[in-house]
Amino acid sequence: MEQLAQYLVGVIESSYQDLAHMVPCGSFLGLFDERPTKRSRVDGIMGLNAAGGWTQRPSPGLFEFDDSETTCRSIRELTLSAIKNGSPAVDTLRLVVDAVRNIHDGSAVVDIGFRALFEIYTSRLEYHCANRFQGQASAVGTFGEEYLILTVLFELHRPRTWVAAVRVMSLITKSAIGIMYGGGKSSDSESDSVLLRGTHAASLSEISGMNLLPESVCREAIRQVWRLLLDSAATEAQMSSVLASARRTRWQIRFEATMELFDSFVGRSEPCVGRPLVSYYVLARELDPGAAVAESGMLGASMQTIVDLCFGRKRRLGRILLPPDGSWPLISHASRAHTVKHVYDQAAYAVVRDSLTFEETERGPSANKYVADLLYQRAPTDEIFAAIRNHRITKKKAIAAVASGTYVPNSYNMSEKGGEIRDSAEIERYEVAALLLDAMAQRIEHVVRYIQRQCDFKTLLNERRLNDNSDTSMVVPRRFKYWEYMNEVADQLYYFVLFDAVPFKAVHDRLYSLVFPKDSDIHGGAARKDNAYIWLLLQLYHIEKVSSGPVREDLAGDEDMLDQLLQMYSEQQIVSRDAFYLRDLALQAAMSHQQANIRDNQGVKFRHPRMAVAMPFAPIVYRLQSEFGRQFKDERFELLQGRDVCSAMKTATVSMLRQYVVPNALYTFLVPAREDIKQLQNEETTYLEGGNVATMLLDHINVGGKHRLLQLVYKMMLAHELGPQFQIDGRQPSVRPGITCVSPHIVDTVYRLLYNAPYSNELMMKEVLEKLRRCDKVMATGNARFSAATLRWLHTVYQLMNCRLLRFFKYYAHAAHLVHHLRHSLVHVSHRQLYGSLECFALCLVNLQHDVEFLQALLDPAYHGIPLTPHPSALLRPQIRYTKPKDAWFECAMLARNAVSVIARIVHMRGLGDAPGLSLEDCLDSLAPERMAMVWAPSVLRYWPPRIRAYYASKHASRAAPVAATAVRQLLATAPGHAALRPAATDTGPEIEAALIAFYAERPRQPLFLLAVWEALRGHSTETPDAGLLRVAALVRRVLLQLPPSQMSSHTTTLVDFVLGSGTVDAEACALLDAFMFRLHLVRHEHVVFALTRGEHDLRGDHARLALARYVLLESPGFTERLSEWHRLDFQGRYWADYKQWEKQSAYLARFPEFFEYDGLLRNAEAPLDPPPAMSLPIYYENGMVRLLPVLEFALGRLIEAEDRVLLRDVLDRMGILYRLHQVPLTTLMNTLFVYFDAPPLHDAAVIRSLNLSLLDMTQQDFSPEFCSFVRGQGTDLPPEGPGYIARMMARISRAVARHLPDPLNDTLPEIHYREIPNPILLVLTECVVELLTWWCLHCAPASSARLAATPRPASEQAFREEERSRAARASEWPMAHTWFALAMDPPSEIQDLQVPGATHIHSTGVLANVMPDELMAFPFVRHLREIVLEEPVLQTVSGPKDYFSFVAFAREASSASTDRIARHAAGTKFAATAVFNSFEQNRIHGNANRPNTYLTLLHSILHYGGVATFAALADTIRGLAASGALCSDIQLLYLCATVGPVLYRLVEHEPLYVQVLADLIAVMAQICPRISHLNDEFSTDAIEQVMDFFCFVKDQFDPGRQAWRRIAPHIAALPASLRYQLQCIVDQ
Repeated sequence: MEQLAQYLVGVIESSYQDLAHMVPCGSFLGLFDERPTKRSRVDGIMGLNAAGGWTQRPSPGLFEFDDSETTCRSIRELTLSAIKNGSPAVDTLRLVVDAVRNIHDGSAVVDIGFRALFEIYTSRLEYHCANRFQGQASAVGTFGEEYLILTVLFELHRPRTWVAAVRVMSLITKSAIGIMYGGGKSSDSESDSVLLRGTHAASLSEISGMNLLPESVCREAIRQVWRLLLDSAATEAQMSSVLASARRTRWQIRFEATMELFDSFVGRSEPCVGRPLVSYYVLARELDPGAAVAESGMLGASMQTIVDLCFGRKRRLGRILLPPDGSWPLISHASRAHTVKHVYDQAAYAVVRDSLTFEETERGPSANKYVADLLYQRAPTDEIFAAIRNHRITKKKAIAAVASGTYVPNSYNMSEKGGEIRDSAEIERYEVAALLLDAMAQRIEHVVRYIQRQCDFKTLLNERRLNDNSDTSMVVPRRFKYWEYMNEVADQLYYFVLFDAVPFKAVHDRLYSLVFPKDSDIHGGAARKDNAYIWLLLQLYHIEKVSSGPVREDLAGDEDMLDQLLQMYSEQQIVSRDAFYLRDLALQAAMSHQQANIRDNQGVKFRHPRMAVAMPFAPIVYRLQSEFGRQFKDERFELLQGRDVCSAMKTATVSMLRQYVVPNALYTFLVPAREDIKQLQNEETTYLEGGNVATMLLDHINVGGKHRLLQLVYKMMLAHELGPQFQIDGRQPSVRPGITCVSPHIVDTVYRLLYNAPYSNELMMKEVLEKLRRCDKVMATGNARFSAATLRWLHTVYQLMNCRLLRFFKYYAHAAHLVHHLRHSLVHVSHRQLYGSLECFALCLVNLQHDVEFLQALLDPAYHGIPLTPHPSALLRPQIRYTKPKDAWFECAMLARNAVSVIARIVHMRGLGDAPGLSLEDCLDSLAPERMAMVWAPSVLRYWPPRIRAYYASKHASRAAPVAATAVRQLLATAPGHAALRPAATDTGPEIEAALIAFYAERPRQPLFLLAVWEALRGHSTETPDAGLLRVAALVRRVLLQLPPSQMSSHTTTLVDFVLGSGTVDAEACALLDAFMFRLHLVRHEHVVFALTRGEHDLRGDHARLALARYVLLESPGFTERLSEWHRLDFQGRYWADYKQWEKQSAYLARFPEFFEYDGLLRNAEAPLDPPPAMSLPIYYENGMVRLLPVLEFALGRLIEAEDRVLLRDVLDRMGILYRLHQVPLTTLMNTLFVYFDAPPLHDAAVIRSLNLSLLDMTQQDFSPEFCSFVRGQGTDLPPEGPGYIARMMARISRAVARHLPDPLNDTLPEIHYREIPNPILLVLTECVVELLTWWCLHCAPASSARLAATPRPASEQAFREEERSRAARASEWPMAHTWFALAMDPPSEIQDLQVPGATHIHSTGVLANVMPDELMAFPFVRHLREIVLEEPVLQTVSGPKDYFSFVAFAREASSASTDRIARHAAGTKFAATAVFNSFEQNRIHGNANRPNTYLTLLHSILHYGGVATFAALADTIRGLAASGALCSDIQLLYLCATVGPVLYRLVEHEPLYVQVLADLIAVMAQICPRISHLNDEFSTDAIEQVMDFFCFVKDQFDPGRQAWRRIAPHIAALPASLRYQLQCIVDQ
């Protein structure tokens, strides 16, 4: 190594001597003329310093040069010898390359140095190739590392060295290509024969990584050389034509030489034509410096042309990779989780997205669109902030991806950017505030304009007549339902300002700009004025920090905001026909509210002359205030009750005048000071009776009043561990003796306030849920002892959630994890009344689940609760690590089996594609303990997804045989203490009873106890209790009280199976079962229903079980009596507006009281209870019917599977009234129809009509006239015909997706905040799905009658699969789906005339197709791809020929021709199918709409909202096209690539599908290429060029891995040589 260094010193020094111009023996580089050889005596040598650089140091000796051949050989031999002797090859080569770089640029010695480098690298190339063949590559390093050392030679100020370096690298590159692709001399040795064939040829069938120059090395070399050229382009002058100059510039010399190197890399340089190392796509990526440099004008003509060509190539690729229209709306709870990760935001696509035009990128997403969509859809705040956070994260990744490949000039100075750098958290808060403010302003303006269209503000006062809603002091329009939207907007705005998400001053300025835009004349805003803006600002005045902050400062200062309020005031509205004092007195109310802060009240009208138009109405405000005060003082509560419209609006108007006056008065009305104590059910449940506030009043008081009232109620009534608190005589709040519970009217007020102000009151709901979670954690200890007040609080809250807040929780951001808040309580609660509420709530809560997040929650034992913050975006959501919990979720069999059916529904409807890594098996395993093996009948598994069927098939569990009656009789006869169970027994002493209790203290014996009681009471009358029966009842109670309440459903199941063990059930058994349920109260009715329909038995043909189910549900005297009373009381579906709801509940409980400790018979007989009963808990909403409802929902599926249409219809018709109190009946109906859409019973018109009538309240939904006629029996039993019906439904969904409010407004529908589904888009989709699935059932009616008669019983997986194929075949013939597809492809006039973006109806179709069963819409629509590809003429043409771009030819022509001509030549012919891949919206605007482009837009919309099943359908369709051999053009192939381009980032997560699609696309290319005549080594086509770029992009951004490419390699081998080598260079990495 030292000897080599000394020799190189001499070479360097000789190049700096005047006489040291040695003559090469034939110039290697061709840079110099031959000259005589001379020798030089050197006095000093250049040596290596400590830092590795070259420095001058004295030399004791004399260095003599020989001729160039000897010098070149000496350098090569010394270098190879140093490496052989152990010096690291990279360090040795770096020493030689650095020495050559230091040779004088003008000396002929440079030629010798570069020749030596070439020979050294040629030797190293052969060495590496031989070692790679022998499998020693890892031990000797890589040739690529050594190759990159050559880039050190490129120096801007030394043009000859630059040219020499380029040519050396080119020669070495060509040598490497020759070895990799073969072409050398023949040889007998095995290694040489492999080199002759080429390492690529050897690795074609088995990818072995024998690439000497990997793509990464070539890219790095290209990047370094090109960026050095870019640095020089800004500093060195360039000439447009070298013909006008006698000598070339130094820059031009470097540029032309570099083009030769680039040609070597892409395989366009002789003798390696068609043998590339990198693709044109990679080169285009590396040569694109970014938009900032490309558009700065700093590049010369030649470089600018190349950059433009690269940019154009990326743009053409971007139009293939990105959809024609990606403006897919984000639909809360309908979109899957992946839809938040938009293709436009993905880092991988960012490299081509920046090449699109503004019109093309505008079709993509934005955070503003997301927030605006979610606000319109009333999404929870946590979901809104999560969307912002996710968008920000993906955006940062995309920006980083673009920035990583962007060239930054050396002259760029960070200090020139200007402005101070702020904290990133502060910047994010500012961005969030700006996003929310923009979205809110857009929403506010939208609502205000909508209200203006609904009202008549032109007809003046003298033409107005007071209507029924108004009186002399309060004017309310006849129709004011539209104000619900303003209340909703006010709640959202109040929340964001209250918690500092948006500053008040910014809101004020933005609302003012809506009336007076900054770029318009101030007088031009008169038509925009609306008092609703002032009303919204007044809502914010009730926030204390706003009132005491910016508002007070403004009134104490220049009063700018007051002046702007006066300018915004519309004096015309208050005197118009549709005047609304609640809105139009907002300015006067604001002045009254801020009266204390206004300086100089007498002079304010002189400072603001416009106040004169508003002050004439000020006396109305004071009259209302006085009237309210007088009534409250006189204890007249008409205004506080708010039963009529006028009274409610008066109180709502007064709420705006003074801070907290109305909410404090309402609280006093709800919790009066007078002593009026009443009982709920007994003396243990007492409450202070107060007033009942009307729903309308609570809806219309100001948002601050709602917030304040709920705070008071929660703090005083629901938040204290000691029970309700009362403030007596001004003392501190304390418990009032004799009052233990909260008034039912207060509980009603709580849920009403939560519904009509969900945003501003959400934090309180989080506090309640967190308190529940903490109580549940205490339960986990197993010995929790809660106070009486805490138990009452728990029971009250559970009832409130179960019976009134399920609609709130269904679409709550944390709904999936709420099961964590009661997990331990379900196991350890010993209070049986509390457990009954918990069990019912758990059933309902699990039934609500609709997304994969529930499965994720089951495997998230590290859950730590809901974040108690109004800004959840500030918290980083931890990555869920799926872990199977140690303990099972449910000890109750009913809860566990219900959870399994819900998981099956979720997987069936949503799939698992959005939860990679989630183990479905672990989810199912975690539901129940191992001892509780679940068996499911074939009739149940028939409707479940294959993975769940496979899971239970792998368990090989068998159904346990029922206990024999003889065994129970023997137990009664021989077991200790059992004789006492017979009413006529005489030997019943305490010892015997104690023995019985001890016998059943052991858990394995407990399931037998109810069987023993059953046998003991057979034949004994229970109608008239005698002493013996009462004694037995007391004994049974003592035994049952030691059984865990969570096991009672299992014990009831054992009893029912025992009763059915004989095969028939006689009248005596039915009567005894009725007594067990309703007279003795030993088992609960809902547990018996579950036991009969739990899914373990195939009910098809099980006549005994079906007969008993009929008896229990329809014929049992105890139940029919209760159901008749329920019908008589007539509970209303709109329970929030039913003022007699509590009276009906009290009347029902008075007649049929609840018994929770098996003491019904004893209490009715007034017998003593031993042990004493547990404390009674308050009942507000629950009863036997309410608890039956979620079990009935579970049983409904089993009754459909039983295929007994008569029983199913009778149950629906008789018990449909119970669904009036169901929280989510519409969703339940949709889920039932979705899962059982192919069940033969539902194809009976009478059954499907009964199902709709039972579950739906038609007055609360907005269905089509055709559907209403069918359900009400007023029309035919046939689906509607013709496209008109489908067109109206498509238009309805499109209007909702485009955020259009209903016009005209339907006044008969419930208030928007009380509707089952608050999201208007999801509500419309759900209603449309119910209609379409109903029509599907009617369509299948003729064919299903035969299927039902035959009663098919598939039991094997093969039979299930065959039935699925049959269903898919029938679904493909559904006329409605065909009509919908035809209208989506060619929309009718009613769709085109909608004031919505052009692609809205297509995206509406994409959403609808994915909320319907896949077989009905999504799959048929995807399979239409075959028809489009094979039948559309524009896709059958072959694109024009295009020669491969040569950089050398470009540089040569650039010296003699215009770069514009070169650019046109490189661009090739006009692409015939351009419109196919254009923006859908631009095609529509310019009249270029075409079916392939429309279908591509539709397909991408379906894939965006779809799951893995949709991808599988697409993959199967592409495979069918590949197998058909019918494709004939390259444009067809490009079209297929465009179908999968936008979903690559999701497909790559599913490797089998991903590899299949790639292999089929390459197979299609192998079929098409031989049919294109002009495809050879010199010419390609426009489409094939883009297809090759597509595959290069796939390898670059979504590499499936070496194993995947091995499976694809045989398809690559079938391609023509020119294309095969291009793909080979990306495969063999």
